[in-house]
Amino acid sequence: MALTRRLSLVISILICGSLALPAVVAAAGGGGGLGPGSYTFVNTTAAAQFGTFNDPTQPPNGFAIFVDKGLNSFQAKKSPPQVSESTIVNLDIVGPNGGGSFCFVLSDPSQFQIRSNLQSASLHALLRAEDQCTFGGPVTGSARHAPFAGGGGPGLQPPFQVDVTWTGTGVTGAGKDRGTFKCGDYSTKTSNEQRTAGETSTGQITGLFASTTSTTAGVLANTTHLDISGFPKQGCFGF
Repeated sequence: MALTRRLSLVISILICGSLALPAVVAAAGGGGGLGPGSYTFVNTTAAAQFGTFNDPTQPPNGFAIFVDKGLNSFQAKKSPPQVSESTIVNLDIVGPNGGGSFCFVLSDPSQFQIRSNLQSASLHALLRAEDQCTFGGPVTGSARHAPFAGGGGPGLQPPFQVDVTWTGTGVTGAGKDRGTFKCGDYSTKTSNEQRTAGETSTGQITGLFASTTSTTAGVLANTTHLDISGFPKQGCFGF
């Protein structure tokens, strides 16, 4: 099921750290269009899943949410792709009232709050049709399609009043990765720092799902530093 695959990717990011480090090198010269200089990409992410998805005795019924605050790549409907400091909400819904995958750019970023120690977070937002995007997610060095796409589904369309809170369990993790890449006169140095936190979460979507406790939840803070020297030649990234 698409929803399960999406959540598996989210949770793997939360447990194993960011996917940005291997991607950012290729993105810098292979489509990101970044010239020589120093760059920093900062994102904070909260994810949670609610309801029943893998029980063979009953049909899927629930929702999953992925919220990213920081430098995001997204495309609002009827607009060109863009990269900006923003807060993106990806929402997946399945149930008897219909289902779909939705992407939103919060018009008021203060609707998502997260503490710097990752021990609490909250989203209280009315997700409106005019705030929808066709794709959206954290920047990994380029404005490319994120793994979450928003399109909606038959019989179920925004607005959605979504209220979700995250509370830390006390389980935390931290990691650092470093990498280098060189091709002729072109070179990059990357460093990636991740902080993760286990969470319990409570969420509801007014009129669709009453307040319930999550089956899976977590929070991630990620900072990637990229230093570029020179310009890549055709073929440096294999294409």
